[in-house]
Amino acid sequence: MFGSIGFPELMMIFIVVMLLFGPKKLPDFAKMLGKAIREFKKTVNDAKSTIEEEIESIDISKDLKEIDKNIKEITYLDEEEKFK
Repeated sequence: MFGSIGFPELMMIFIVVMLLFGPKKLPDFAKMLGKAIREFKKTVNDAKSTIEEEIESIDISKDLKEIDKNIKEITYLDEEEKFK
């Protein structure tokens, strides 16, 4: 979860936070941090889904252009055979 951060590093961070904010403000800090992380995750997920939708729509438009091209070719070939 934390990558290369081990237990000693986490304890050092906790001690620094305790010294900076004090035990009374620690719950408020934790709530604020939790909200910020949740909002960041939501933003990342929204951006990811938007990018995936755009990629899918590009793929679909390419496929539709290819199908349209094939239909025009087949129609053109059918018209040529009628006149032979």
